[in-house]
Amino acid sequence: MHGLAAILHSFATTPQAWQQLRDNPALARVAFDEAVRLESPVQTFFRTATVPVMVGEALIPEGKKILMFLGSANRDPRRWDDPDTFDLGRNPSGHVGFGMGIHQCVGQHVARLEAEALLSALAKRFRRIDIAGVPVRHHNNTLRAWESLPISFVE
Repeated sequence: MHGLAAILHSFATTPQAWQQLRDNPALARVAFDEAVRLESPVQTFFRTATVPVMVGEALIPEGKKILMFLGSANRDPRRWDDPDTFDLGRNPSGHVGFGMGIHQCVGQHVARLEAEALLSALAKRFRRIDIAGVPVRHHNNTLRAWESLPISFVE
């Protein structure tokens, strides 16, 4: 749900990207992953070190909690060129918006298929997606989401 809101907001605020998708519907999956990378609906989570581990120059002792910042990783300029921009020319693979390794989201493939189906249908029918009011963020320490995202679809 938050990923779909992220992609709709991205297209409403980046009309040239919406036209790119309309011209090439095969970009739907890339667009969804790029929006998940950019918005990172799940921002943070904790893990527990099972062994002592070095992170940079800091030693994390066994049993200590580590706070992961997915939103920060997905906008790290050491990994992503122009990381704060929604860019359909970018290869977003490698983002951690759905986690990584054994902690990957089990529903990520269904989410991608749903997004691809939705975006393909919308691109066939609507010329534009417009912001139709003042978007309001849902304030939460873990989730990056919209409390309200008023949009309109223009045929």
